[in-house]
Amino acid sequence: MAKQWTRRQVLAQMGIAAAAVHTLDPHELCCAVPASAETADKDLFELRKVADGVYAAVAAARYKVNSNAAVIVTDDGVVVVDSHSKPSAARALYTEIQGITKKPVRKIVNTHFHWDHWQGNEVYKAANPGLEIVASQRTQENLTRADAGVGGVPYIEKQLGALPGEIDKLKDDARRATDPTTKARIEANLEQAEAYLSELKQLRPTLPTRTVSTTVTLREQGREIQLHLLGRGHTDGDLYVYLPKEKVVATGDALIDWMPFLNDGYPEEWVQTLSALEKLDFTHIIPGHGEVVPKAHLTFFRGYLTDLIAAVKKAAGEGATLEEMQKKVGDQLAPRYEQGMSKYPLGRYRDRIGLNVEMVYRKVVKKA
Repeated sequence: MAKQWTRRQVLAQMGIAAAAVHTLDPHELCCAVPASAETADKDLFELRKVADGVYAAVAAARYKVNSNAAVIVTDDGVVVVDSHSKPSAARALYTEIQGITKKPVRKIVNTHFHWDHWQGNEVYKAANPGLEIVASQRTQENLTRADAGVGGVPYIEKQLGALPGEIDKLKDDARRATDPTTKARIEANLEQAEAYLSELKQLRPTLPTRTVSTTVTLREQGREIQLHLLGRGHTDGDLYVYLPKEKVVATGDALIDWMPFLNDGYPEEWVQTLSALEKLDFTHIIPGHGEVVPKAHLTFFRGYLTDLIAAVKKAAGEGATLEEMQKKVGDQLAPRYEQGMSKYPLGRYRDRIGLNVEMVYRKVVKKA
């Protein structure tokens, strides 16, 4: 079983961490029921009822972003999907959960290794000593790999190195700001950055204790919860949490309600993986970020990836430079996708389209 380590202990014992993990056995699939909604404190999370005993903790759009979570109440406990970017966020949601049920949190599922989906693990572990933390085998490996991307234990050190400069820039921006609204926004971002740095210095990385390497079914005292590995997409270890009776799926960042982050992704395979997900019988998606969305959103999101890849390939074939592609493709896809991908203060179409074009160019065109 895994324990709570300091950052340096984990970095020194990456091999040991892998040896502490045991593997779940694969099981079968099944099927049906609908959803409604309710709200709670909106400062960090808005807790929405999606089905009987199933809630989406929709994270407020903040400068230091938190992931959404799915909260699944079983007959003898609670399963939480993703634990957010920091312990304070996890504590806030844990308090909300206790307002619904006093049952213990028995399992955390980390959908992938990115920092904003697992750095709150320690809070649930401290409050529930028998807690299991479940992830895919590949996610568990990525959490200790220095070259994995924007997550994992090594990324904590990178954040600690970068945050002081980020804070200095925000202070300078605040001093220079003349518009009161802009100044207030920058000062709020500065406050979040300073608080996040303080938490990060004290973070005790708490890693998965159990991994899956194929699709499995958890039978959690009255609740069937399927964990699906469908292929590479947002990362190479994405886990989809599916409740067949309730027709709900929690997707992590493999399907979100704003622009996707492609830096650690596999664009062409991602399209195929979403097609595999579409075959499951569900009506509601709890995404990694943004509001709960209907199944139809999968078509829209996959369409963006498909059209982005095709447009970049075409522009590259016509000899466009990367800079020309970023402008041309951004404008070309905007009529279809800009409005739907710009609902929130974060993850907007124009903020990310240039980087998305670059990632497709590097990962698809140049690789080919």
